[in-house]
Amino acid sequence: MPDYKKGLAFTYVQGTKYSRDRAPRDHLGAIPSPGRFKTYPEAELLRLSQPDLSEPADLWQCLARRRSERDTTKKPLSGEELSKIMWAAQGITARAGMYLLRTAPSAGALYPFETYLYVDKVEGLPQGIYHFNVAEFALARIKEGDFNQAITAAGLGQPVVRKAAVVLIWTAMMLRCMEKYRERAVRYIPMDLGHVCQNVQLAATALGLGSCPIGAFYDDEMNELIGVDGEEETVLYMVTVGKLS
Repeated sequence: MPDYKKGLAFTYVQGTKYSRDRAPRDHLGAIPSPGRFKTYPEAELLRLSQPDLSEPADLWQCLARRRSERDTTKKPLSGEELSKIMWAAQGITARAGMYLLRTAPSAGALYPFETYLYVDKVEGLPQGIYHFNVAEFALARIKEGDFNQAITAAGLGQPVVRKAAVVLIWTAMMLRCMEKYRERAVRYIPMDLGHVCQNVQLAATALGLGSCPIGAFYDDEMNELIGVDGEEETVLYMVTVGKLS
């Protein structure tokens, strides 16, 4: 057997396949649900303005122009620009019973992730680390201050992180998806975040902003920075957003 087939990635894919010949089985036992939303009741809640969606953007042109832009400037984003970015990421577009349907699809409408932001340069918002409250369309400020050096170091020192006006940080809420999809959940969560990140990039392109997805970082340093345990909730993906020259 080739060595790569002994690795964790190959073993995981093989072990989570669906087959007509056997029903999915595992030994995980009962999986508790962490709830559909995470909130920070003690944190200051800063409501985002409802974005003006009346200005059209040509989807085909946005797709043609979308690129990973790493060379952004020191100019701050406006509050309206941030509102549009966050609405593109996780804006509520419909309700179906207890489910809040959003701008991006999710397996089982579970949305098994949370969105955090490091705000470095946004008009009217203090520097700091925030959590995005989907239901309220608001930001909960969980850490105030300049974390540019810390987040850049956790991001392998990448200049694109240091230069960004905002860094969106997504965590995987493992149990929220595993409760329904068991071991296969780890296939679905990255798919969901891929949909969300593309929305952010297309919105950034429509606004004339630069964005760049980031998958390489020191996991536990990033987890510690935003205050999550790295097990049931762990950082999985990021994207930078900033002004272009």
